[in-house]
Amino acid sequence: MGIDPEAIAQIDATLLPQMDRHHVRLLAHCLDSFQTMDSSGTGVIPDLGSRRRWCEQQPQVAEDPGFLTALLLQFDAAAQQLQSLADALGKPPLELDLNDLIRAAEARCHHQQAAGRDDAP
Repeated sequence: MGIDPEAIAQIDATLLPQMDRHHVRLLAHCLDSFQTMDSSGTGVIPDLGSRRRWCEQQPQVAEDPGFLTALLLQFDAAAQQLQSLADALGKPPLELDLNDLIRAAEARCHHQQAAGRDDAP
């Protein structure tokens, strides 16, 4: 499980702040994992039970109960964020791609910067 070096390079090549690039990498990793979990091909994010079963089949995750719990919490947060973005774009969440994640992060950063300028005296 994971994202390929080309995806990491694409994220790192953006002008996003470091924390935002890290957030995009995490979301991309979660999206990739959800796509791997999706055996039905519906484009819908797998439910909590499916996510847990998939995680328990990953040796590096199943052997560490603390990590399993933390990963499931991360997946829950990512699922909500990906679903919100998919709803905004009018597409199934598992049809999102890296460009969608990057554009959303760039728009969020631009909005935050514009809001900061509006607060200036």
